Order: sequence, then structure tokens, then C-alpha cells
Amino acid sequence: MKLKFFAYLGMVVLAFFFPSAGVGQEVFIGNPGKSLNFFHFDLAIERGYFRELGLDVKLLNTKCDVAVTALLTGDLQATGCVGTASRVIASQNVPVRTVIWLFKKPTFYVVAKPEIRSAADLRGKVVGISSFGSDTDLAMKVYAQSGMLDPDKDIKRIVAGSTATRLQGLKAGSMDATTLSPPFNIYAEQMGLRVLAYTGDFLEFPQSGFTVSDATLKNKRDLIKRLLRGTLRGLQFTLKNRADTVRFIAKDYKLQEAVADKVYTSLLPAMSENGLATDKGLRNMIETLGTAVGKNVDFPPERLVDYTLLKEVQKEMGIQ
Repeated sequence: MKLKFFAYLGMVVLAFFFPSAGVGQEVFIGNPGKSLNFFHFDLAIERGYFRELGLDVKLLNTKCDVAVTALLTGDLQATGCVGTASRVIASQNVPVRTVIWLFKKPTFYVVAKPEIRSAADLRGKVVGISSFGSDTDLAMKVYAQSGMLDPDKDIKRIVAGSTATRLQGLKAGSMDATTLSPPFNIYAEQMGLRVLAYTGDFLEFPQSGFTVSDATLKNKRDLIKRLLRGTLRGLQFTLKNRADTVRFIAKDYKLQEAVADKVYTSLLPAMSENGLATDKGLRNMIETLGTAVGKNVDFPPERLVDYTLLKEVQKEMGIQ
């Protein structure tokens, strides 16, 4: 009888100190859909990093405006809709902040018809963007300026839909240039189209990460720290283990391994080494928000982010 009691007591102690041994604490994260911009997080889930930390991560496909509202009601603990969250901060000053970034630079490339060889060749051409005031719009405007062009006069910018749709339009000839993110930039090369530039070489702003409410930051510090720790482990793994990461990308995103290797190469220059964005990148991001929300935007970068818990986790993990 005593043996049974002590065995039971041991199980209780283990469950208390090592919550990962159980089902885990549920954490609901709203994302607009599966994307290579979140592959680090998908990898962290597969490798069990969150389970080891006692978290039962549940990803929900959610429209971004709904996801930001759900942060405020507490129905979601985090969302990957950092762009939408930033625009809502700029337009309505809602109490949400981004706590980690996966990419410190944009992940997309400028791609054009094969006869176009430089930014200057875009004069008089039709350029596809996702929407006016978007990251893709800003990228094409800055790239045109590098060729001494006035983006409002010398090129015709048209709203041309999603990345996949823009690739189809470029191939069909309904536009002359656009921006494409992996793996579509690689598919474009295979189609004989020309990759003109990596956006991050001439324009810096962060992409992808997690946004949480101020209330969650205050009241669920331990949960958010565990979410950050698991995410950082996934990010660190991808930077240090190319071959395993390429195999994961190929399997999880249903790509040929040769394509997955090129995807990794395409994304590598944009990756954040420690979950932080640069100050310059945040300032650039704020500048674009004014166009996106249709009013003057002027606030410090600290309004968009809160790195308090991230820096605690970095210190605990020995990450600079």
C-alpha cells in the first residue's frame, strides 16, 4: 500500500514540475493560413518544442481582422497577423503588440518578363501589387526609384491579387513585373522569367511573428514566455541545421527537395537571428502604415512592439 502511495505521489510531483508530461496548457493562435513565412513555427511544432514546454498549441485559420479582435476578447492568445495588427494600432491605437519577429527583412523578390533587365526598364510598364499601401506596393515604388523613375508617373501599378495570381498574370503577360515570395520566385525562374532583385537588399522592414494583447502580456507572462522559447528554438534550429530544415520544408509544404533547398536559400537573408527586428526596419514599417490607413502616422517604434519577455527568454537561452 505504501509503495502505491509513494508511486502516486511521485506521479503528482512529476506532473507538477514537468507539465509537458500531461496534455499541456492550451494556447490558441490565429493565422490566416499556412505560409512559408511561418515555417520556423511549423517546424517547432513538429519537433515537439512546445509540447516539451507544457503547451498544447492549436493553430486556427482565421481572418486577420477577426484574429486581432479575438486577441482583445481573450479567445486567442496570439496571432501571426502582425501586419493587420500594426495597421489597427496605427488607425485605432488598440492595445496589442508584436512580441517576436521571424524575419527582419522582407521575404519577396522583384520578378519581371525576361526582356526587362533593370529598374530603369520598368518605365511605362505595368507592375502588379497586392494592394495600394502594402509591402509589395512600397517595394515596387522603391525599386522603381532606384532606376531614377517616378513610381507615380513612370510605372503603372495595378492591384493584381495574391502571389500565385500575380505569377500567373506575369506569365500570361497581363503585367510586366511584380514581387513574388518563395516558392513562387523559384517557379518564375523555372518559367523563364527574370528575378531582378531581392527586396531586402534595398528596403528593410520586418515580416511575420506573433502579436498578443497587452492584457495577455500582463496576465499570462509564463505562457507567452514558453511560446517565445519554443518559437526561438525553431528559429535557431533552422539557422543551424540546413539539411534537416530543407527536408522539413519539402515534406511539410509538399515541395521537391531541390525546390525546398532554393526556398531555404531565398529566405535565409531575411531571417531574424534572435527574434528581433531592426530599428530601421520598424521605422520603415511605420512610414508605410500612414499610406495603408490613409492618415498621418507618427509614433515611436516601441508602440508596435514589446520585447520585455523576449529579452528575458533570450537571456535564459544564451541568445544575443
